[in-house]
Amino acid sequence: MTNQIKSEDIKNNTFFWCFYIGLFRGYDEINELNIDEALEGIAINNDELHDWENTFLTTKDPDENVRFIGGKLNQEMSFHIEFQESEILYYLNDIYIGNLGGHFEAWFLTFDELIKFGKFDLLFLLLLPMTGIEKKQIEPAKNLIAEYLKSIPLFEEKAEYISECIVNGLIMEGNFSTDAEIGIVNNQNHSVRNIEKYPRYRDDIKKLNLALKLLIK
Repeated sequence: MTNQIKSEDIKNNTFFWCFYIGLFRGYDEINELNIDEALEGIAINNDELHDWENTFLTTKDPDENVRFIGGKLNQEMSFHIEFQESEILYYLNDIYIGNLGGHFEAWFLTFDELIKFGKFDLLFLLLLPMTGIEKKQIEPAKNLIAEYLKSIPLFEEKAEYISECIVNGLIMEGNFSTDAEIGIVNNQNHSVRNIEKYPRYRDDIKKLNLALKLLIK
């Protein structure tokens, strides 16, 4: 198995999306379930899912046990998502924007930016865990995410429920704002777009803001 993941390998792959979404920070607030538990309502064989995960995370070269999906979207933007043993790392234009793992960093993209990435195959769902949802966007976000989930085999019946769980983990305590010099920043903990908490990323965020501005025209 090669290290690079092709979009056709995962597009309609229910096993992949159960595995991937199960790593999000989402949860069912009413029933006090983490999202991986909420996903148990999807009608798949858990033993087969476990076997698939072991195969998916195995690479041809045991010394380079990292799988990734990525590529150039257009002249302004490239993306790279790296599946390591204990975390998933996210990059835009080779600039780190966050990770899913024990020391997670997220809430990087605005919801409007995520929507624009939706014009590229799979990018809406792949970049979803790096998105921050402000309180005024909760209902529109639930509705749109549910529509994307319905495209995944076996997800249609539970799409609204899983969407709500996902959004619970994306809601921001802080907000996005525009800095006159840098562009879009935020004041959210665990977000590298928070330049007050992560001043070392200041120049990178400025560059990426320019690229994102061109992307979403």
